Amino acid sequence: MSPQHTLDRKKKKKNSLTKSSEIILIVSVVCLFSLFGVIHAESEASSDHSQTHFKVDGKVYCDVCRTQFENRLSKHAGAEVQLQCKNQTTDAITATVDGKTDEHGFYELLVEHDHEDDICEMMLKKSPMDDCTEIPHERNAQESARITITNNNGIVDTTRHANPLFFLKKEASPECDEVFKELELLPEDISQS
Repeated sequence: MSPQHTLDRKKKKKNSLTKSSEIILIVSVVCLFSLFGVIHAESEASSDHSQTHFKVDGKVYCDVCRTQFENRLSKHAGAEVQLQCKNQTTDAITATVDGKTDEHGFYELLVEHDHEDDICEMMLKKSPMDDCTEIPHERNAQESARITITNNNGIVDTTRHANPLFFLKKEASPECDEVFKELELLPEDISQS
């Protein structure tokens, strides 16, 4: 081997080691910055954990057709609702917030603190209409809507949206047949329980 060839091999080996060192350094810096980001995010989440306020919103209506879905005949205003949180282990009530719907059937409640260890539910309390007070218990109807009130679940927004709740009218309104025709529902498609 010529001395020039040996010198070229040493340069290539040195360049290869230098490039490997640079790559290792870059990867190490990226990993270090990623670690700092994770630590910073966790510290912010834990410091905000107890000082968080949540907004829970939803809707309540009177099901005048007894079909368990809202339609143009559904009535709305003035229903009373309650959010109740219970500890999953002890079943002790940890929070209660009462509210009332507006003229369109919407409500909005403010809930203090994170309730990660609790089961929270929106419940119907009182209907403003004497002929629409029945709380559904059969089929797929729910008398309450579960809400997750914690920051530790991947949801960034502090607003929680509850599923709609409804009271049933004692007897279906005669106008419901017209609504069913508009919706192209056949009598066998409708269970007016």
